[in-house]
Amino acid sequence: MVEPLLQLAGVSKAYYGQAVLSDVSFEIAPGEVFGYIGPNGAGKTTTLKILAGLITTYDGVVRIGGVDVKTGRDRAHALIGFMPQACGFQSWRTVESALDTLADLSGVPADVRARRIPALLERFDLLAARGKKVKELSGGMTQKLGLIQALLHEPKLLVLDEPLEGLDPPSRRLLQEVLRERRAAGTTVLFSSHILSDIEDVADRVGILNRGKVATTGSIRDLTRAFGLPPELELAFSVAPADLGFLADPAVIGAGGRAVAERPDAWRLTLATDADPDAVVHALVERTLAGGGRVRKVGVAEPALDDLFARYILESDRAAGLTVPAPAAPAGGPDGN
Repeated sequence: MVEPLLQLAGVSKAYYGQAVLSDVSFEIAPGEVFGYIGPNGAGKTTTLKILAGLITTYDGVVRIGGVDVKTGRDRAHALIGFMPQACGFQSWRTVESALDTLADLSGVPADVRARRIPALLERFDLLAARGKKVKELSGGMTQKLGLIQALLHEPKLLVLDEPLEGLDPPSRRLLQEVLRERRAAGTTVLFSSHILSDIEDVADRVGILNRGKVATTGSIRDLTRAFGLPPELELAFSVAPADLGFLADPAVIGAGGRAVAERPDAWRLTLATDADPDAVVHALVERTLAGGGRVRKVGVAEPALDDLFARYILESDRAAGLTVPAPAAPAGGPDGN
């Protein structure tokens, strides 16, 4: 069994008597990308600052590569590359000078710095800005610079706090590609974000934090099962059948199921919780062919991470005895809303 690269066991932290983290425990395997999500004030940034050594007083145990962060701080933090939510650089330095100084402080030899800094600047489309002063950079460029400094010493664990914030869509795609490359190279990644779709695109697992506690972690499929969400299917036609009424037929999708048109030729079906997705797929293909249509694609659809997050927060607040509004009941039958 592979030892986890990162372990948190019973981690708690309070400020002025107010608990921010309460008995937080989870593990991340080597080479895994772990998304850390939660509402504002849930304790995400506090967790990451503990890992990065910016917060040193807390209860519980944190191990990186088997090294206790409290008792082996220097050895543990040599394994980490940290990108804070707001990266602070000396604004009067040039991009290249700022990175060279930080790499030197991280113990990267001069000959390695001379190779690695230009390579990373080129990978992040910043090579042309190497001679610019940091204060001349846009917010998105500064954000990318923050990730570069975290990668300079090729850490085993990359800890990123809201790394996609302030980036335009092409830059977000680039960063996602880099995270996939790091995973392929064996780097373990822990990152928080409030942009759930971005976590959904790259994370192997997610941990949902609420009110300082992590009650669940897992893949999106694991969380779907845990929360009892109804199965969903995606259905696309190359030729639509003349009558689409079977999409709302309880005999096909189960009582309480519904179908929503995403495009004229594509539908998303929410099945009854007790429906067998395989049997429904078979019935959909049969009905489509019998109606003179042809199926281009049909299969199980993963639920949006936003839905899982909302469900978790709802259940967590109810368990805490808080009053929460009941979710609206879905409308029956196929519709375009």
